[in-house]
Order: sequence, then structure tokens, then C-alpha cells
Amino acid sequence: MARKQKRKKGRKTKSAGRFGVRYGRKIRKAVTAIEERTRATHTCPKCERPSVKRIGTGIWKCAKCGYTFTGGTYVPHTPLGITAQRTIKRIAERGAEIGLVSEKETEIEGAVKVGGE
Repeated sequence: MARKQKRKKGRKTKSAGRFGVRYGRKIRKAVTAIEERTRATHTCPKCERPSVKRIGTGIWKCAKCGYTFTGGTYVPHTPLGITAQRTIKRIAERGAEIGLVSEKETEIEGAVKVGGE
């Protein structure tokens, strides 16, 4: 007679174990992956502490500083949101550089006009 392997219950199913055999393996796996990402520690964008908790769909709050912000449904910072922030920052830096150059050019042009008259 073959012996049964002894294994701790719930190790394979994780948080989706509450569904039992219902809904299929793939869906239960997907739910487990999403819940693990949601419940993981996330850092606050303001105070940089790992104390951000999910309040509702897309609403996140830092337990330490009380900063409330919007983000993804399951994670506070989505890959697309990070890319958008990076692009906005880059455009703002370029805009500031262009703004500084145009102010200098305006001063120089003004001095040339005054001196040339």
C-alpha cells in the first residue's frame, strides 16, 4: 500500500482556498496573485515609508503621514502611471530649460534694441 504524502493544508491554494474546488484552477490562481500584490507592503510617495494600505478601488492611504492618493485598483503605482509621471517630469524639465533660455534671449534682445537706438 502506498502512503499518502503529508503536506500542510492550504499551501498550494493560498488565499483562494476559501473558494474550494469552485471556479477553476486558473481563476483561483489569478485571484491569489492579485491579492498577494494588493496586500504586499507599498511605499508612500510622500514620506517613503512602507505603510500604504488600500481604502477602496484605486484609493490608497498612508497610515503614517495620512497622505491619501489615487493609484491602480490593486497596486498604488501602475506601470503605465510610472511611465506617464516620468514623461511629465521630463517635459517639465525641458519646459523649464526652454523658459530660461527664452528669458535670457529676451533680455539680450531688449539690451540690443536699447543700445542700438
